[in-house]
Amino acid sequence: MQIKFIYPRWGSSDLRWSVFLNKIKNAGYEGVEIDLPLESIKKNEICSILKDLELDFVAQHWETKEVDFTKHQEQYRRHLYNLVEAHPLFVNSHTGMDFFSHSQNATLIEMAHKVELETGVIITHETHRSRFSYAAHACLPYLEEYPFLKLTSDLSHWCCVAESLLENQPKAVQRAIEHTYHIHARVGSAQSPQVIDPRDGNYKTELDLFTEWWCLMIKSAQTKKRPYITVTPEYGPHPYSIYKANTKIPLGDQWEINGFIKNHLAESIKHFPSIIGP
Repeated sequence: MQIKFIYPRWGSSDLRWSVFLNKIKNAGYEGVEIDLPLESIKKNEICSILKDLELDFVAQHWETKEVDFTKHQEQYRRHLYNLVEAHPLFVNSHTGMDFFSHSQNATLIEMAHKVELETGVIITHETHRSRFSYAAHACLPYLEEYPFLKLTSDLSHWCCVAESLLENQPKAVQRAIEHTYHIHARVGSAQSPQVIDPRDGNYKTELDLFTEWWCLMIKSAQTKKRPYITVTPEYGPHPYSIYKANTKIPLGDQWEINGFIKNHLAESIKHFPSIIGP
């Protein structure tokens, strides 16, 4: 099974698309994770560069935050169709809102599934604060109700919400691992969605635990005989990355740390039981 390492556009939006995409290609990543504008000319320009560079891309939806459910539903549908039309590897969606009712969020999940069946483009749902999947205990009922649900698993959000490393919610963690389609590899803690620097020995406990979770997700994908699984190292910019006092200088370098996570996970897989190397 192939492991495709993907780099996020998040944190590099100041770079021109051609500069950004060439940088990712030259660094050895197989693709990028990006949102796409609704405006077709710019969207086509981006997709053309991706094709020329032979880069895969994961289409990301995060924009829909409308409070009114009827408007939210329509905006969400529009963004999904805009992304699937570009023929990505799949769509990673920030779906619903944490304050919507269970039935409202379920309606959005079912809508996304219909779009997936209609277009043949897989849609995953990211475990993310403020969305239906904001916490382990909140996401679990949806995983039990919808066997087809595919997750982009970023358990750093769940740790932050629960103020724990989820040691008291093993069932939800196990279900998330089983439903994982895409991995966002960021190391969080009981008090934040991102440690200051996962290379710091003070965060060895967190790094070891998240590495184990990622390896279990990869092992699960391999057991299902998937041809590949995608991993986006996602150490983020400010405000996820904290500034040094009285400066605009981040305490961690996003590019370096994402590269560290990529290499760390690639090496960890070699030593994880029952995982055959890519």
